[in-house]
Amino acid sequence: MVVARAWIVRVQRRRIIDSPLLGVSLLLVSLVLAGLTVRAYLDDRAAARAVPPATPVTVLVRATPPPATPPVPADLALSARAAILVDAETGAVLYQHNADEPLAPASTAKIVTALTALRYAQSEEVVTIAPEDVVDPAVDSSMGLRAGDTVTVHDLLVGMFLPSGDDAAKALARFVGGRLPGAPTAPTDRFVAAMNDEAARLGMTGSHFIQPAGLDVPGQLVTARGLALATRALLADPTLLPIVAIPAAQVRVGGPYARVLSLTNTNQLLSQEGVYGVKTGTTQQAGQCLIAAYRAPTGREIAVILDSQDRYADARALLGLPAAKG
Repeated sequence: MVVARAWIVRVQRRRIIDSPLLGVSLLLVSLVLAGLTVRAYLDDRAAARAVPPATPVTVLVRATPPPATPPVPADLALSARAAILVDAETGAVLYQHNADEPLAPASTAKIVTALTALRYAQSEEVVTIAPEDVVDPAVDSSMGLRAGDTVTVHDLLVGMFLPSGDDAAKALARFVGGRLPGAPTAPTDRFVAAMNDEAARLGMTGSHFIQPAGLDVPGQLVTARGLALATRALLADPTLLPIVAIPAAQVRVGGPYARVLSLTNTNQLLSQEGVYGVKTGTTQQAGQCLIAAYRAPTGREIAVILDSQDRYADARALLGLPAAKG
């Protein structure tokens, strides 16, 4: 009896399980659960798309600006009759005082002499010194040349800038002028004409040259602004730039009086750190003149001092250099 009842229960359970209605119900439940899973997945994807992408960060790298050039006081006390301070790279004027007044140049004229000579001659060419090139060292500045000496153009430039040799300037003018057109005028006159052409090319308005050494002659004039232009051209010349910065040099002279000349630069400001040129000049009419090139913390600068009572003090004040010791 008990066995029969158990068999009946198993049959009934099997009928329930095998019922089509139950199968359909289970299928519907499965589909509902699957739909909910898909819906949750799609909702998650939509939420992810709704989040805006991260904004890229742009890093701007800016070059460190150079230190600003401190302004030169407009009422700077100088003894010079004319002066100018310019940026050697851009030509920008940082200070000026009577910068366009024509004044006697003294040996600052030799800057234009050098630029003109190198326009028509090579530095390794050899020049034989003529009697008319020689000067009296008791009267004129000299590098110590004698008639018959043989010297390269380069070494004549050294002799013209360091001891400010008038003999070197005269020799260069005669040698280069001899190959310039314009005969029957004298070679030196043709060279001076080329100097004035060079000055015009550089924009040296108000300047005029009559003699290559810068001696006091009527009508020979320069301006501080014009000399600043010429100095910028000189500092860009690979032959002249090293010469004007040399405190001292030895020059070998050939010919019947072969010897070695020891030359010292007249520019006392070269002892100041950062100063690398350029030219002194002194005559009765011109007074004390000085052109200085200086590597300042803010950049390279050119100072031109004309007709000064104390050119080195004026240059130090203009360039912001410490006063001379002792």
